[in-house]
Amino acid sequence: MKREGQFLASLVAAMSQPGFYPERPAKIEIIQTHISYVFIAGDAVYKIRKPIRFAFLDYSSLERRYHFSQEEVRLNRRLAPHVYLGVFAIVYREGGFVLGEQVSAPDGPNVVEYAVKMRRLPEDRMLERLVGEGRVGKEEIRRIADRIAEFHLSASTECAAKYGEPSAIWQAVSENLAECEPFVGETVSKPEYEKIARFVRGFAETHRELFRQRISQGRVREGHGDLRCEHICLSDGIVVFDCVEFSEQLRYCDVASDVGFLAMDLDRLGASALGDELVAAYVEKTGDRALFELLRFYKCHRAVVRGKVQSLKSREAEVSEAERDKARNLALMCFRLAYQYVRGAEPALVAVCGLAGTGKSTVARTLARHTGFVVFNSDVIRKRLFGLDPTSRTGAGYGAGIYDPHATERTYDALLAAAAKTLADGKGVIVDATFKDAAHRWRFVAMARRLSVPVVFVECRADESEVMRRLLARERRADEVSDATMEVYARQKAEFAPFGEAYDHCHLVVDGRKDPERIALRIEAYLDNLR
Repeated sequence: MKREGQFLASLVAAMSQPGFYPERPAKIEIIQTHISYVFIAGDAVYKIRKPIRFAFLDYSSLERRYHFSQEEVRLNRRLAPHVYLGVFAIVYREGGFVLGEQVSAPDGPNVVEYAVKMRRLPEDRMLERLVGEGRVGKEEIRRIADRIAEFHLSASTECAAKYGEPSAIWQAVSENLAECEPFVGETVSKPEYEKIARFVRGFAETHRELFRQRISQGRVREGHGDLRCEHICLSDGIVVFDCVEFSEQLRYCDVASDVGFLAMDLDRLGASALGDELVAAYVEKTGDRALFELLRFYKCHRAVVRGKVQSLKSREAEVSEAERDKARNLALMCFRLAYQYVRGAEPALVAVCGLAGTGKSTVARTLARHTGFVVFNSDVIRKRLFGLDPTSRTGAGYGAGIYDPHATERTYDALLAAAAKTLADGKGVIVDATFKDAAHRWRFVAMARRLSVPVVFVECRADESEVMRRLLARERRADEVSDATMEVYARQKAEFAPFGEAYDHCHLVVDGRKDPERIALRIEAYLDNLR
């Protein structure tokens, strides 16, 4: 190991000299990661691998470093075809290191190392920098989403069954958590680590059927594997580079994992709105609406991966103290972000309310898919109390029959009891009801406070022409649980108590005509802020 360290130090010293390169740059800039050295030589970039071995990576032999150098070029040409120029030999000749010719086979005479050569990309066009300077908007993000979607649609699915199986996902999650254990108490606290572990393992266990469906739907592909802002350049189109070449397992994943990684990185940079736009645009392009359900899981998992990688770098002796401190701080940030995703999945009470026909039930169902929260629908509960099938039509007018004031009180009592029990069991709750009376609202607020869970009233609104269209369409559907008519809507509107200042901290108005997936993301962000 000592001999390898001396060899690497000598090679790095040689590659730090401008005369080593045919470009003869004025100076050499060096970037060190936990697995490689990158040398910026004018308009060219050269990268060598460290002779190291981790549980997830093995560069320990020259043959393996050659293989993965060629893999880096092959795989990255999928998204950056004009950037990756080839693999070049480094030879030892006459007592010194010399940059040799481009090679297509290993083990040439006197070859001691291999370097990947790339074209230098403009630093001022890197996505991370542009986001930090506030120079990225919806248009740029949508173009990135389109580029990623096109890439995914053309990527291989040959090994999807191998890496997309629930057992493979469980193994990947468990191994990643195990590799993070040495950093507990250092870059992640024990309580945070334990909650993160419970969440990702629990999600992997309870969503096994969804994972299997993703394979059959062609959503598990040979993707990028390290899709973050510093690996995207907005120059001459959308250039995406530096994919994972050293592990097919890390690269072959659900497309939601790739998209979730980039969305997580935008969260890290304080650009969550851009992350939401990225996800929405990707789903719009691909029709992959199930991605929303997987998003929090993969964002959490990827944040943990990033925290682990930076924790490893923070312990490397050959890295400068300043770089170790930077890596440690980034690891802390990533683990804290993972914990925030977990907290976002913690119990909360969401009352999706508003007048008939404004989209309450659609929003409630969509939010439930995103969060895993339990939905209690007032129409279903009401009919169940009176021994009726949910889709049966009562013919009762407004305020009559099962809709009279006494029946309504019984309904809200049952909703309150069901929500309280579910919250006490540690699960989140969505109550889908009109909540036109202030008294009913305050009872739910009091219950949430008693159980120490956040509460938000999501008021759905829509213009009357849209409401009329929806209510008329409902009357023709046999599977509809609501008995609401335009008369009911008009009466509810007249009696709907306005939300006053007392609800400023827990009242969110949404347009029920908009995409329910985007509304759900907005509600989740609102809940995260409440927490």
